[in-house]
Amino acid sequence: MRKCFIMILGILTLAGYAKADVNQPGTITPPPYTAIETKSPARTDGSMTGQHGSLQVPSAFIQPGVAGVALYNAYTYQQAMLGTGDTLKNDTLYGVFSYAPVRYLDVSIGSLYSSSRIRSSQTLNYSGDLRIGIKTSYKILPQLSVGGIGEILTYSKAGSTGYAGYNGNATSYTLSLLASYDMLDSSLSFPLIANLRLGYLWDNTLNLISSNDNNFIPPVGKYAMGIRGDNRTLLACSLLFPLPHYYIEPMLEFTSQFANRYSSYAANDPSFSNVSFNQNPLYLTPGIIFYTPVTGLRIAVAAELSLSEKLNQTSGSVFVTPQTVWIAGVSYSI
Repeated sequence: MRKCFIMILGILTLAGYAKADVNQPGTITPPPYTAIETKSPARTDGSMTGQHGSLQVPSAFIQPGVAGVALYNAYTYQQAMLGTGDTLKNDTLYGVFSYAPVRYLDVSIGSLYSSSRIRSSQTLNYSGDLRIGIKTSYKILPQLSVGGIGEILTYSKAGSTGYAGYNGNATSYTLSLLASYDMLDSSLSFPLIANLRLGYLWDNTLNLISSNDNNFIPPVGKYAMGIRGDNRTLLACSLLFPLPHYYIEPMLEFTSQFANRYSSYAANDPSFSNVSFNQNPLYLTPGIIFYTPVTGLRIAVAAELSLSEKLNQTSGSVFVTPQTVWIAGVSYSI
């Protein structure tokens, strides 16, 4: 009997422990760790146009609260340009600041200093030109944004030394549509950003020169000062390949400005009164943007390679744009 009682007591004791275990909270097993893919940093460095994008093609993306500053130098040396014996040696330093105060708005302002040697003795210097840009954007998809950009271009007069004062009548304007696609945010997750710009430029730069100046300044000098005087269509696109793990971002741009005449040149030579699309400025620009160990700091090098055809005029075939323009710059964003 005693053995039976001890066995019953043991069974009841074990049952009580089992019931107590049922009432205890269960052990929580953490979910398996999921690695999150690290994407390349967003494009937040200022470009030569003042807006985020590649060197000369603004993007439709906006990074709110981000400010950027950039400094670029473009160097040109071109022989036999716009006339027999004409050469152009030009150095242009361009600085720009941009800021996105809100999600849908980006503003920028830039200025430059330029020094040009025409032929062997004539030198033209100018500074203080301003480029003021306002960009808006709307994100259709996580990887696709569309927008628009308007720019005000103010010009200073050219002088033999330094700043010569603004000419308000020469102020010009641009208005463009933008589209940008970031494949990193798509299902393909490929390191490619594409930018497209389609716009129009209202050019009033002919007001920078008087009739006497027109006779004194050769066409190559007018080119160096950015004087053309024709409203023209703007078409540009760019491809960026962000590879932050390799500290580089290869890029390729195509830019063009089309009108059917060169008004400032036609005053001296009627051959410039009717030009084709291929005889306008057409540039293919390969380059590399280098990431640095300092967050937000970029260094860029590129070369504009002209695709333009020569123009046949009375003195022979001439180039209307430099065949190669070397560009180097640095940008920083916070």
